[in-house]
Amino acid sequence: MVIHNIYIINNNGLCPLSLKLGSIEADPDLIAGIFTASQMFWKEVTGEAPKSISFQNMNAYIKPFSTEEKEWYLILVTDAEKPGLVEEVQDCILKIVGETKELFEKFFADPNDINRIVGDLIIDELSRIPCPYISKKLLKHICECDGESVEGLDCNLVSMALCKTKIRDYQKKNSSSLLLNYHTI
Repeated sequence: MVIHNIYIINNNGLCPLSLKLGSIEADPDLIAGIFTASQMFWKEVTGEAPKSISFQNMNAYIKPFSTEEKEWYLILVTDAEKPGLVEEVQDCILKIVGETKELFEKFFADPNDINRIVGDLIIDELSRIPCPYISKKLLKHICECDGESVEGLDCNLVSMALCKTKIRDYQKKNSSSLLLNYHTI
């Protein structure tokens, strides 16, 4: 699972926290406005808000939560896979939010403190979750850095976004060599 973006949005459509870990570049204020409007629309039309939104090969997982007095949404934009891992990531993030809920309760319009303080804590916490591929030894033959194998926590959910390009290049290289071998037989 590659985490591309993490957003925390309030009911008023403000986004005090946005983290870009992957390749998706998006304006957090625009995302917050569109998301809040779509949540209200679906709640009015169907009586409930969606828990995920799928597009192409990605999902936006939506987890509503509250601090003492305010209502929020946690949105994870990821490659579509491993729902159990999504829950683990959500739990990590909500743990950090719970520990820093005063910042969220005081939030009015300036996201700088939350983005800086909470964002760093979330990155640190997510870097403790090992890459799901290396733990299953699926990508061991390409998980290396400067010729040294990468093991355990050195490869984690935060660094996974960087690996995606390496994996894609490896797959292209191997499929083209397979194609060459096929044509020469």
